[in-house]
Amino acid sequence: MKLRLAILNIVVPLLALFIIGFLPDNSFLLPDFVVTGLLVFTLGRAFLLVQQQTIFSVLPIILLTLPPSVGIGLNIGAPFAAWAFLLYLWVVNLQWGQRPWLDPLHLLNFFILGLFYALADGWFKFPPEVLEYAYFPLLWPSVFFAVTPLLFLKYWGRIGRWSSYWPLLMIVASVVDWGDENYLYLWVPIVTLFSLTIDSYVMSFVDELTGIPGRRALVFKLKTMGKHYFVAMVDVDHFKNFNDTYGHQVGDDVLKVIAKLISQTPKAKAYRYGGEEFCIVFNNQTQDEVRRALDITRQSIEAYDLYPKSLDRKKSQRGKKAKTKALHITASFGFAQHHSSQNYEQVLERADKALYKAKQRGRNCVVISK
Repeated sequence: MKLRLAILNIVVPLLALFIIGFLPDNSFLLPDFVVTGLLVFTLGRAFLLVQQQTIFSVLPIILLTLPPSVGIGLNIGAPFAAWAFLLYLWVVNLQWGQRPWLDPLHLLNFFILGLFYALADGWFKFPPEVLEYAYFPLLWPSVFFAVTPLLFLKYWGRIGRWSSYWPLLMIVASVVDWGDENYLYLWVPIVTLFSLTIDSYVMSFVDELTGIPGRRALVFKLKTMGKHYFVAMVDVDHFKNFNDTYGHQVGDDVLKVIAKLISQTPKAKAYRYGGEEFCIVFNNQTQDEVRRALDITRQSIEAYDLYPKSLDRKKSQRGKKAKTKALHITASFGFAQHHSSQNYEQVLERADKALYKAKQRGRNCVVISK
């Protein structure tokens, strides 16, 4: 699910940018204060989601879109202003994670932003021999500045981190004259808000550890389903032993494996309910089909050999071939069918009671609620 959202987060903004290149100039104009308002709203959204890179990326765009009546009157065409603007967005997009606001890296961001403001406001007077280099073509430098941050994608972490990249991409589109400038300035807050919205959705509905939908997504799903569905509760057998014996990192590995395997249950949707408990939802299937599917999943868990990478090896074993024994996992299953007179909470309760019976019968089995 998270992978699909990540792809959607990239494809939709790029598709919108592609369409802008084919729109007629000045066919749709909005007052400057509307775009500025959208950017300010985007800034607040980024602040609430603690997306610091997005906050820094949006700030200079807001300064450029302020109406002339405000009195700032920044000119990105001033000598070296475009270079400072591009450099600023590049430095911001080479960053990831959260830091204190007075961190040296953030202070560098403020310094470059201040330099851009001073250049765009005409604070400096350059001699003619220096001005010769002020308007050096920005095409290839902008392409370089837009590509290099992508080399650090694996460190970005959250999907919403892309929201700080779109202002940088807008500069590249502006340099190559891809579409009217008014559209590009409008494109930035829209796609940035889109990325931040997906980020907030992931934080709310997707379990951070396992990557599958969480309990909130499960409740929403059950509230909107019809009458013919089954809910299965899944519990990792003796999960506390994994944590106590091997540590919480290995416990996390066990949960990831369980999430991966139950997500492969045919014609079903897997959710993390909480702790070491998971849920599997089936729609429009018979009781025998559900039982067979759960038994297949149970067997796949039982047959899985987990070799945790986080287990410490003794110093005498370092440099030699690892001989870590595989950990074997089992899980218990209890499932219940929805009845027209019951709400989803009652169905979950019945499935949980069936799960309790599965544990009483020795675990690693499937039990249906009568």
